[in-house]
Amino acid sequence: MKTFAFGSLRFQRESIPVELRDWSVWPIVDDLSLDDEQRKAYQCREKAIRYFVGNPEMRIADICRATGVSTSTLYRLFERCCEKHPDGRIYGFRGLIRYQRVARYSRTKPIARSGVKEKGGAAGAFSMLLDRYPSLEVFLVKELKRRIRRIDAAEEVRKSVKKIHKGFLEKCRELGIGVDDYPFNQDYCGLRSLATHLKRLANQSFELASRNSGASSVGAPMTSSERRAAPAALNPFEVVEFDGHKIDLRLVLTVQDPYGLETRMELGRIWILVVLDILTRAVLGYTLAYGKEYTKDDVAAALQASLLPHQPRKLKIPGLAIRAGGGFPSDVIPEAAFACWEWFRFDNAQANLAYDTLERLCEVVGCWTDAGPPGQPNQRPFIEQFFRVIAAHFAHRIAGTTGSRPDDIVRQLGDPGSKAELLMSLDELEDLIEVVLANYNGEVGASGRSPLEAMAHHIAKRRGFIRSIPREQRGKIRLIQQARIVTIRGSIKDGVRPHVNFEHVRYTSDVLGNNPGLIGKKVRIYFNPFDIRCLTAFFMDGAELGVLTASRPWCYTPHSLRVRQDIRRLRALGKIKIGEDDDPVEAWVKNKRAEAARSKSARHQLAKHRQSGSKLPRETNLPQAPVEPRHNSAPSHSNETNRSKAGEGGQSLVEHPKPQPKSLKIKRTIVF
Repeated sequence: MKTFAFGSLRFQRESIPVELRDWSVWPIVDDLSLDDEQRKAYQCREKAIRYFVGNPEMRIADICRATGVSTSTLYRLFERCCEKHPDGRIYGFRGLIRYQRVARYSRTKPIARSGVKEKGGAAGAFSMLLDRYPSLEVFLVKELKRRIRRIDAAEEVRKSVKKIHKGFLEKCRELGIGVDDYPFNQDYCGLRSLATHLKRLANQSFELASRNSGASSVGAPMTSSERRAAPAALNPFEVVEFDGHKIDLRLVLTVQDPYGLETRMELGRIWILVVLDILTRAVLGYTLAYGKEYTKDDVAAALQASLLPHQPRKLKIPGLAIRAGGGFPSDVIPEAAFACWEWFRFDNAQANLAYDTLERLCEVVGCWTDAGPPGQPNQRPFIEQFFRVIAAHFAHRIAGTTGSRPDDIVRQLGDPGSKAELLMSLDELEDLIEVVLANYNGEVGASGRSPLEAMAHHIAKRRGFIRSIPREQRGKIRLIQQARIVTIRGSIKDGVRPHVNFEHVRYTSDVLGNNPGLIGKKVRIYFNPFDIRCLTAFFMDGAELGVLTASRPWCYTPHSLRVRQDIRRLRALGKIKIGEDDDPVEAWVKNKRAEAARSKSARHQLAKHRQSGSKLPRETNLPQAPVEPRHNSAPSHSNETNRSKAGEGGQSLVEHPKPQPKSLKIKRTIVF
């Protein structure tokens, strides 16, 4: 509700704002709870206010004659109704109740010095002091908030009211308040009034009052946005829930040294990100995030894995297979591939609220997003229950489990001690997660159907009424890709071919490098944050420019955006040296291998580096750029030998290029 101040201007009933003419925002009164005399007076007042506000054409004299309310009382009642209530709304019709105090007491009489036998006589003195000196009010609010927060420096814990009162008096002296003025002319210098005011300030907010009473956590308030929350799911893909969960397992990373010897080093717990259909409880897609926290790129990868047809993983563990009837909806049910959701529910994690990810999700899928209240997992009960089931039937049954809490019995029984060979490796975890989730989709539940059977049943019942991405748009899904606008650089005078700069590396192509007229134009580039060797460029009008490849040596080894940024940081700090002919990614991996023996963070970075390039098969729009040879080779006659020649019978014969010798360059000589 807006605040309106008429001031010294002449008031006119036609100038009442439209917001105040809306009776739905006026708090009402239950007049049946009043006695007969008060009910009769209230009904006359309410009738007068409704005439006064709702019928500007009706004369004041006619209103007073019809309701029995005088003119001065009518204007006074309207002012009372527009006053702000402590609950944040206007008083509305509540201001018409007789003997209802609307404004707080405001003292105007000077405060005399308190005598030995005299008591009282200083009502409203503390409020009058704060009205005259607003900085005192600011000081008290700041002290109250500082009193209930965690300390981050060498200071007193939960400052007492007497300490706050001492600082309050010092503040009064700084403002020039004399010894004959309040609060110095009182016996306790306003200590009791200060304590009462601090309690009143704390009670203005439930969070402040709870923190002041010692509550460690405060529940989130119910907001008006919860009325627009996701509805109950009645059809498949109507409502889906998304969340990330730390797998309750100790894992090991297998690292190979240059001599081919393997070293097993323990990792921290990693994340699994899942998209779950609410009606059928089917897992639509998932991804694993190798790090202490998952990022917005991992969220985008999980969303894209849920939209595109699932690509079965080639299992490496002998004898491990998905049970009959298991799998993922997009792989088993044709209608579930590229299916769009209506509502997407998630929590308020920082990675989930990334604007870029949500914007691409709404553009591609066309769904509503519902970020529930923070700190209340019960608002997303289905995904939380799913993670509890997965933990109980998978993670908590394997050696090296961390359990659900530090004192969990399975944590103590599953501790392998110094036998690191009993811990699960990342490759084994990836295989098991694939099989566990696929088998979960094929497990018959309490309804008598498995999630896959339930989804197939409902889809057949709806007879194809599943909203999906149009066929012509399926090759343009860029949930995992991010976009930037860059300028084409180059110089005709200096002989610098046209290129774009991205993360301090030049990108170009045959088309761009041979077109000097494009220098100075802006293009929009899309890049996969898990592998930035290639970019897809478009002009600002939407026309495609093509695939741009990074210059040597950044075009060789797959690497993510974060790896390149870390390489630049380490190089600037002098912690890594890269020669002219060296591969910077290989040098970075070598550096992290050396740190991995003592740093768990380096192990996580090596584990995340395993993802570079692994998500490319899940994308339908990433063209593969040609990888240039790493050594100088003899010139080949590719233009001649790769020409198609018309053979007999109309068949085309292709001559394969002859193998050419490569010139080897000796980088290091070892003398014994």
